[in-house]
Amino acid sequence: MVGTLFNTVTVIVGASAGLALGARWSNDLKDKIFAVIGLFTLAIGAMMALETEGPIDLFLALVLGTVLGHSLHLQARIDALTQRASRGFMEAFMLFCLGSMTLVGCMEDGLLGKPNLLFIKGTMDLISSAFLAATLGRGVLWSAAGVLGFQGALTLAFMALGEGMDPALIRELSALGGVLMLGIAFQLWNVRANGRPAWPLVDALPALLLLPLIRMAHTWLETAIFG
Repeated sequence: MVGTLFNTVTVIVGASAGLALGARWSNDLKDKIFAVIGLFTLAIGAMMALETEGPIDLFLALVLGTVLGHSLHLQARIDALTQRASRGFMEAFMLFCLGSMTLVGCMEDGLLGKPNLLFIKGTMDLISSAFLAATLGRGVLWSAAGVLGFQGALTLAFMALGEGMDPALIRELSALGGVLMLGIAFQLWNVRANGRPAWPLVDALPALLLLPLIRMAHTWLETAIFG
């Protein structure tokens, strides 16, 4: 949990600095920083997504996960919550918590007691949160609570799972996180279709839970058909 606590503090410090200094920056500079962050997120997401060795599994997880998320009205519920909270919370939370560094960092912290990777991630988030807070507002500061809750829960889950998780599954979850990060990049650029975000990202989050089940079903079918 040391790595998660460090990461939470860096988001608080970075976001606070961004809120304090953001007023001194021109809107033109903020827009450029906003575009650069989106571009970098797009690049990282693409690199992560290309690591998959089971694109069909990822596709099915995204489709079925989005169907499930839509039926549960996840995007609408989160939109209502963030409107009551503050602009920027969900964008920052997704950016800080969805990614291979989060997954592998929490795994190392939970399984091996090594927070090194989360220390590196926290340092990166220190810089990112400052720029995000300057462009997206106070919601980025509140996202620190989400980082603490999500990464803390993930670390504790890995502690409970022990060393039995398949490395291939970790790779595919990371790749799925990369696809979701592509959606985050579009949201950071405020890409819209018919007056709505181009991709209701929150509705797709159940894909992370469905992917392990789909991989199990895929393996079972291959064994049953090909022996």
